[in-house]
Amino acid sequence: MLILLLFMLCCMLSSAQAQDIRAMFMEAPDSVLPLLPRNVRADCIDFAEAGMSYPVSNKLDGKSTLKKLTDDYLLLQSTGISTVEMKMLPLRDSFVICVVNTVYAEAADSRIAFFNNDWQRIDDESFFKAPLIRDFFDVADEKAVDMCDIYLVSLNLCPDDKSLVAEYTMPNYMNEDDARKVRPFLKKIVYRWNGEGFVME
Repeated sequence: MLILLLFMLCCMLSSAQAQDIRAMFMEAPDSVLPLLPRNVRADCIDFAEAGMSYPVSNKLDGKSTLKKLTDDYLLLQSTGISTVEMKMLPLRDSFVICVVNTVYAEAADSRIAFFNNDWQRIDDESFFKAPLIRDFFDVADEKAVDMCDIYLVSLNLCPDDKSLVAEYTMPNYMNEDDARKVRPFLKKIVYRWNGEGFVME
């Protein structure tokens, strides 16, 4: 009986550990975190838990910094011009891991992906429907909309709740005169995770 109880306790502890973003960060495959070997990821966690945003060396001989860490969210400054965000989101009796990669050039641009707890990619379009350019316009000014012909969108996961904010960033790529004509009509779009996917507010 005692052996059975100990076995059940070990299973519960293993399950609890798997629910933590730290464990998922450590177990992420190289295809998700190509710049950080596992021993370096452990250093990132140690620094973050000590309250330090301390840079570590990555595989490109550059620096990466774990800037934010909670039980279900992290923000990694992977290079000087790119970030990786991870967020664990509840899905029925399990969870999915949402990963957002953002590159900051003249205008920020993001890519989003979802994975199960074994880091297998889930290609389920119901999890997130990308906004159209027109969706970012608070007022449908056709001249302003017509000026925006490049899809550049930054996505940011919220560390404190289960929301995601999308922002159209092409004006940062425009000349200043054109950008001034477009920016007054733009708005950010907020999505909320409802347990089955991100829903636009």
